[in-house]
Amino acid sequence: MKKKLHPDLDALFAFFQKQRQNPPAEYSHGKGIVNQPDIFTLAQLQNLLNNPLLSPEWLNLVVRGDDTSLEPALFYKTVQKKRLMFIDKTFIDHHLANGAAIVLEGLDILDSRINSFLAKVDAAFPCVLSNCVVFFSQTDNEAYQGHCDTDDVLVFQTQGKKVWQLFAPQQRRYFDASNLSDERLGPVQQELTMRPGDALYLRAGVPHRCLTPGDYSLHLSFDLGDRTPNVEQISAEADRVYRHATAPAYGPASQVVEKYVQIMKDSEFQHALRRETENKREKIQQFRQQIGQTSAIRYIGKLK
Repeated sequence: MKKKLHPDLDALFAFFQKQRQNPPAEYSHGKGIVNQPDIFTLAQLQNLLNNPLLSPEWLNLVVRGDDTSLEPALFYKTVQKKRLMFIDKTFIDHHLANGAAIVLEGLDILDSRINSFLAKVDAAFPCVLSNCVVFFSQTDNEAYQGHCDTDDVLVFQTQGKKVWQLFAPQQRRYFDASNLSDERLGPVQQELTMRPGDALYLRAGVPHRCLTPGDYSLHLSFDLGDRTPNVEQISAEADRVYRHATAPAYGPASQVVEKYVQIMKDSEFQHALRRETENKREKIQQFRQQIGQTSAIRYIGKLK
């Protein structure tokens, strides 16, 4: 029997399903889909940050708009010729006390409830492996500047308020999409305020910038990462096939292009792409199960 989702996540999934059934052109704002959210609170964030085993790779600390290295707070103790790494958390605490923002990555690895939710989200797409990120920000200090996301994003506000400024959609791209200047963002097209219990579905390529109007804001961001074979993987396979069946010698470049396109449109080639997509999808499902087993040591608890 499958485990039921937390009520907050159940409501969020219902909102998500509506967006998948009828995708918005740019965004959809679900106001108050949960009355009093409790899936993730400040207390839970503090508890995770206090974990002595947490390494810098999980965190992004932002002070006055700049990423701050955790290297000065990183130490280790040598035990049996092994380095046991740890962070002096007073370094982080000092910056937080002075208004810093912090991003905690991989919440689906740290929280089995989130992982169960994302297993359902992943299954709603042809080939997606999602990630959950926690954003904690304070007045005048945001974790990210204006940017575009490569993939669609699902957002759930848990505490505080967050103002989202949305700009005219741009071409989806894999680079040069972060720290966008005011000139590149253009005029604000829409401004909305996310309150606790609100959800937002934001399409890829929609530039946005966030502001924290109150003392603090806490929200979960679900990156719906597209893992469908990309152009590099597809062209690499087409290159391999082309080496076995090239265009005629001494012909114009247009013949090379024509042959290359012919290969990519070939039914067998297209079938191979579909098969590779399905293989990836199966591996994602297996990987999601493995993520759910990060807290699977039960044997010791059976000993008495």
